[in-house]
Amino acid sequence: MDWSRFLNININMRVFFAAFLLCSSQLMLGQLVGVSPYSSLGLGDDINGNPSRNFAIGGTVGAASDGYNINIGNPASYAKLKYTNFDLGVMHTEMDQQQGDLSIENGYTNFNYIVTSFPLLENLGLVFAVRPLTTRGFNILREDDEGELIGRRRTSIQGSGGINSLTIGTGWAPFKGLSIGVNANYYFGNNTDFTTSTLIDQQNAVGTRIEQEVRISTWQFETGIQYHRRIGKSLQVGIGGVYRMGNALNQYVTSNTFTVRPSANQIAPLDTLSSSIDVHRPGQFASVYTGGVSIGKINDERPLQYAWSVAVDYRQTMGSEFDGIVTRGEMVDASRISAGATIVPALAFSSLLRNKAFYNRTEYRIGAFLDEGHITVNNTNISALGMSFGVAIPLRIRGLAPGEVRNNMLNFTVAYGNRGTLDNNLVRERFTQFLIGITLTEKWFDKYKYR
Repeated sequence: MDWSRFLNININMRVFFAAFLLCSSQLMLGQLVGVSPYSSLGLGDDINGNPSRNFAIGGTVGAASDGYNINIGNPASYAKLKYTNFDLGVMHTEMDQQQGDLSIENGYTNFNYIVTSFPLLENLGLVFAVRPLTTRGFNILREDDEGELIGRRRTSIQGSGGINSLTIGTGWAPFKGLSIGVNANYYFGNNTDFTTSTLIDQQNAVGTRIEQEVRISTWQFETGIQYHRRIGKSLQVGIGGVYRMGNALNQYVTSNTFTVRPSANQIAPLDTLSSSIDVHRPGQFASVYTGGVSIGKINDERPLQYAWSVAVDYRQTMGSEFDGIVTRGEMVDASRISAGATIVPALAFSSLLRNKAFYNRTEYRIGAFLDEGHITVNNTNISALGMSFGVAIPLRIRGLAPGEVRNNMLNFTVAYGNRGTLDNNLVRERFTQFLIGITLTEKWFDKYKYR
């Protein structure tokens, strides 16, 4: 037995898992900080935690499948992963927020995903992932005229927190072209809200302050299916679907209500009116249905990666099913349409196949989406529209043994879009997101006789 090769694999595994555990622990322990008033709705601002390829093609996941990239949005795609993969991405978001004549700029940075996969058998794959699910961060100030007797009332609503997701999933191909899969998502995190109400025109008036922390600790499951079929010499068409179940939502609420008196630009507690600790409040997730189609060209020189591909998704979120503690606004049923395309010039055009220039072997990605928005405020849907562009630059690796496989890529994606509206005194947000990631692919547990 080639013990040097065995030792090398074990060292790779230690480094690999050390990086995964370190990044995962930092994501779990770090607090997510959002900057949008819309993060006060529901469980917070949804974060698109799709790995770079799916993010760059508009978030399409239904029929999308690639042997070198993990599509965590549809667990059926895991059956196509033939090698060990590690995918890490960090995102920075810039926002230009406008309400009436007021305009401000905000931004934040977060880990977007940490995903790893292992082929258990020829047609069976296993995936682990840690991702943020939602983020919250807002400070809303409102003044209302309560009439001549009471005067003006000032209400301050502040919130922070977010929910993380730990995923374990598997995909299996029982027949050629057909694959099925399941994800088990464990959600955990805290959402904290502070609501303070005081009377501005009454000097000795006592106000109230409600401090509430909602701890989420619950599971949600999703199932997926994909079918791909070769047509002619090189074309492959696919269909796919994902069903995310509307599982029970376990919430544990700690709440305190105080009487307060404003003093020197701060709130001074006077008395405790009520208090409760870790009270279990059952709720309900919204179920989500996704369907997609795809078509792509296969180059037999690199059959696990499309020479070019086009994919389209339709997603329906049953927002009216949602039942949560913090639900400002109204949750409604809503749809999302997304589309995307990829191309690798060296695989798409035979004249470039032997060209080793990195730009010919780079995968270029483009996508777009239209989200109807599953939350309404002031009878207005908070919809979103955006486009994305991305590249996956291959990293050249020298000195590979015969049969040894490594496919490493640097991923860069830029997404731009709008969310919300200026109508009905709401906020319009223009967002720009920058995603930087790395994908590492390697063939493990093989013994090489020659180097």
